[in-house]
Amino acid sequence: MNKLFLEPFRKLATAGGGSRRGARCSTKPLDHNWQFNRPYISAFLPSNGFFSSSVEDSESNQISGKDLSPPLYKTPNSEFKTHNTKVINPKSHSANTSLRPPPSFSSSIRRMTILVPQRQFASEAGTQAISLDSNELVLDGGFINPKSSPNDAGFFAPEINSFGHSFRDYDNAESVRQKTVEELYRLNHINQTYDFVKRMREEYGKLDKTEMSIWECCEMLNEVVDDSDPDLDEPQIQHLLQSAEAIRKDYPDEDWLHLTALIHDLGKVLMLPAFGGLPQWAVVGDTYPLGCAFDKSIVHHKYFKDNIDSYNPAYNTKYGIYSPGCGLDNVVISWGHDDYMYLVAKENGTTLPDAGLFIIRYHSFYPLHKEGAYQHLMNKEDAENMKWLHIFNKYDLYSKSKVLVDVEKVKPYYQSLIQKYFPAKLKW
Repeated sequence: MNKLFLEPFRKLATAGGGSRRGARCSTKPLDHNWQFNRPYISAFLPSNGFFSSSVEDSESNQISGKDLSPPLYKTPNSEFKTHNTKVINPKSHSANTSLRPPPSFSSSIRRMTILVPQRQFASEAGTQAISLDSNELVLDGGFINPKSSPNDAGFFAPEINSFGHSFRDYDNAESVRQKTVEELYRLNHINQTYDFVKRMREEYGKLDKTEMSIWECCEMLNEVVDDSDPDLDEPQIQHLLQSAEAIRKDYPDEDWLHLTALIHDLGKVLMLPAFGGLPQWAVVGDTYPLGCAFDKSIVHHKYFKDNIDSYNPAYNTKYGIYSPGCGLDNVVISWGHDDYMYLVAKENGTTLPDAGLFIIRYHSFYPLHKEGAYQHLMNKEDAENMKWLHIFNKYDLYSKSKVLVDVEKVKPYYQSLIQKYFPAKLKW
C-alpha cells in the first residue's frame, strides 16, 4: 500500500503513546459550531408581503423578506432547510372588464416551518449565504405582495396583525388598543337603535354637506384613524390603497373592484366636523340589522342588554319586522360609513356594478359574511353578490400593514378609474 497514504494514520496512532484501551470519551463540546445562545427551532409565518420570512424551499427557490421571528444564532457552517407553502391559483381573467362570476379557488395551505441547522462537511468551503433577492412583486406605490409562480396563488393571508395579535381579536383585554375598541362597541350597542338609524338615513340622505371629488375625499381621510379596528392605527387612506393595490395585483382586469376597494371606507368622513363630527360608534365598527333579534355572533354582544330595542317584543324574534328572504335592501342595518358611502355612490349616479355597491354597503356586516348569521333575510341577488364580498373581505382584512403605499405614484391610475365610474364632483 502507498506509504504516503498510510503515513498520517501511523503518526495519529503513535501520537498519544501507549495503549488506547483505557481511553475515555470527552464531554467537552466539539467546537463552537454546536453551541447556540437561544433555541434553534423557529416558526415562521406563511410567506407574504406583509409578514414574510427569509426562507429557502425544498427546491432551493429562495423567498426573502423581513424575518419577524428572533434571529437565529448563525453558525459558520450551517444551512437551514424548510418547506415551502403551496397554494392554488385563482382562474385567470380575460381582458373584458364587465362583471363576471368570481373564480373559485382553495384557501392557502398553511404549515409551521421548522428550521433545523445541519452541520456542513469541512470540504464545503465557506458559508452558504441566504440570498437577499426578494421574490416579491412591488406595485407602483411600493406596496409589496409575494410573486406568484405558475403554480401559486396570489394573495397570502397572514395570521398576525401589525400589533402581533390575531386579526379581529376582540378578547385581548390586556392591550390598550383593545380596551379602546371594546369601549367603542359598548357605546355602539347601547345607542344604535332602529329609530336612530332611520333618523340618520333621513338626515344624511339629503347629501347637503358639501360637494367634492372622490379623490378629494380620499385625501380628507388622512385625518381619520378608526378606533374600532384592532388591526391598524394608520390613516385610513393607507388602508384604502393597501386593499386596492393587493386586489389590483390578483385581479388586474377587474378595475371596478380596484376602485371599490379604494372608496369602500370613504364614508368615515362622517367623523369630521364638516360632516357633523359624528362619534366613532355611529360611524365605524361591525354592522348588524335592527328590527330583529341581535345575533350572538355580533362582537361584544353582551352590551346589547342596555339597548332599548332589546326590550321591544316586535324586535325580539328571529325575523322581527321582516319576512323570510325579503332581501338585505329591505333590512335596516346599523348606521355607519358603509350605508353612507352607499347612498353617496348610488345617488350620484355611479356606474359601478351592483356587486361593487353591495360590497360598499355590507363590507362591515361581519355577522353575515363571516359568521353566517341572518342568511334567512337574503334573497338570490344577495347570494350572488356575496361571492364578491367574500373575495373582497380577504383583502380588506388581511392587507392592513405598516408597509405604506406611495400615494403619488398610484394616484394617476386611481384617478382614471374615478373618471370612468363617477362624475367629477359628487354631493355628500
